[in-house]
Amino acid sequence: MKIIIAFCFIISFSSCKREEKVVLQSEFVFAYSGMQNLSVFKFTKDTVFVSHNYPSRIKGFFYLMNNDEKTKINGFINTVKHIDYKKEYINEYVIDGLDYQFEFLEHKKRIYVQNFESDETKTLSDFANYLIKLSNRKKQIEHSNLKIDFGNTAIFFRDSEPCLFE
Repeated sequence: MKIIIAFCFIISFSSCKREEKVVLQSEFVFAYSGMQNLSVFKFTKDTVFVSHNYPSRIKGFFYLMNNDEKTKINGFINTVKHIDYKKEYINEYVIDGLDYQFEFLEHKKRIYVQNFESDETKTLSDFANYLIKLSNRKKQIEHSNLKIDFGNTAIFFRDSEPCLFE
């Protein structure tokens, strides 16, 4: 009887599958501004580094993503990779609204959208909305390493010079 119980325990223990860790397929920077200052997010592996009120970067934050969130982001990245986007989508007739930019660092690809909605940018808008909602519901932890490369955000400051407090 003890042998049967031990055998069943070994079989059930060895059949347990360990959940594989999901990794983002590429590092990227997402930046957006609306009625508030520019917020920038660097997505890398399972961590998101955050700078609110960029480029002042008085405080930095980070949060971790779970496997489901990384899987959803990888799905968006797969879709975006296969679409030939223009570098900029700008609606010059709207002053206030949502501006956002994706910068895929390893591919040196940057897509900027300013107050522009179309079928062509729907996936980008859905991706941006998902990332904004994700960051809003995450508990962000303050960090002291402010030497994180948040990519090229110069396009957000075309009309005025940024106020640097570094």
